[in-house]
Amino acid sequence: MNEHAIGDPLVVEHVSKVYRQGAAEVNALDDVNLRVRPGELVAIMGASGSGKSTLLHAMAGLIELDAGKVILAGQNLAELSDGPLTRFRRDNLGIVFQAYNLIPSLTAEANIRLPAPKSMNERLDAVVEKLLEQLGMTARRHHKPGALSGGEQQRIAIARALVCDPAILLADEPTGSLDSVSGTQICELLRSLVDDQGRSIVMVTHEAHVAMWADRICVLKDGTNLTELTTDGRRDPQTVAREYQEALGAGVIG
Repeated sequence: MNEHAIGDPLVVEHVSKVYRQGAAEVNALDDVNLRVRPGELVAIMGASGSGKSTLLHAMAGLIELDAGKVILAGQNLAELSDGPLTRFRRDNLGIVFQAYNLIPSLTAEANIRLPAPKSMNERLDAVVEKLLEQLGMTARRHHKPGALSGGEQQRIAIARALVCDPAILLADEPTGSLDSVSGTQICELLRSLVDDQGRSIVMVTHEAHVAMWADRICVLKDGTNLTELTTDGRRDPQTVAREYQEALGAGVIG
């Protein structure tokens, strides 16, 4: 497992982000707080426009904040200039996208190798081999993305995100482009990365049947934390959906 993180791998403290559209201001994030513990799967749940994507971009150091800070693997991201931030993000953060973002002209294995720095050369073969085995993709390693199913492409995208052994994995609607069977398989895979390898994962979703795989669910509305739901190991989308709707209706800050 990774040795990057000291204490909690991800801390979001009083983060605010305002977007200006002409004379109008939109509070995309308003004093949001979140702490992800080692070996924990946290879901960020909210409707379109709730601030989920903006929060993910903030956690990845992809946007400049108006207030607050994001501490990743013990490092305040705001203290890094562009070059060091890019290198730090490469070494400590893995991102999985809804649309996979694989290079069509490269094989599955070559896509996995893409983010790896030259310093990994001596051990990269072993790392890639292990990831292919763990994600059940060894037999598909020489196939290009166009010859893979959506679920297989997402597995390769997850392997690519893990190749540098990041302190935390961010998954942006990771099942959004998949059918229900493939989506469930990806959720099971993310859950196993936490349970079996002690990975720390933050998953953005608007679906109860995806959020239910998390240990905790942070509910966002209008860029603000409303509350946190705890799944207690249940895999019950109806309960998650009901508690989520109750949180939205109550508008209670948790």
